[in-house]
Amino acid sequence: MGGMGKLTWPCRHFRACPRERGHGTRRGHGTRRGTRLFLPLALILLAGCSSSPEKTYPVQGVVRLDGKPLDGGSVLFESIEPGSSGRRYTARGTIDGQGNYRLSTFGRYDGAVAGRHRVVVLPDLSQMTDNPNAPPLPITVPVKYSALETTDLEHEVEPGDNRIDIELHSGDTSK
Repeated sequence: MGGMGKLTWPCRHFRACPRERGHGTRRGHGTRRGTRLFLPLALILLAGCSSSPEKTYPVQGVVRLDGKPLDGGSVLFESIEPGSSGRRYTARGTIDGQGNYRLSTFGRYDGAVAGRHRVVVLPDLSQMTDNPNAPPLPITVPVKYSALETTDLEHEVEPGDNRIDIELHSGDTSK
């Protein structure tokens, strides 16, 4: 072996191995090298995924139409002013059969960024169909609440837990 002494398994070197060809695929050899490359990359990726650009605060509530809980749909909270990162953020939530919702921005139910938000409520579109013979779906959310340009709903998200109930009125056609 040319003065290298006896080699033990697994090898303690990475570049040239005096052992037989294909040695890099055997158990133990190359593992440290792969770990050296993979571990830092994994840590960088995990660190990037675990931190959000803005702090969020839990937001939940009930959406009511004419005093009755809305049966399904979605709610969006879009920040009016940019946050410290210079971006505006949108939090989303699904309205359940009792009108309840919880907001998510970066992760499930993490809430919304602090500040003033314009609020949009969208109807449940899961029953829509391409069938021209299907009966028309009832209008469950007045159109004015379904677009950022027309909604007059605004709510403040404060640091801490937020309970924000949203009241819609079917007869309200202003804006």
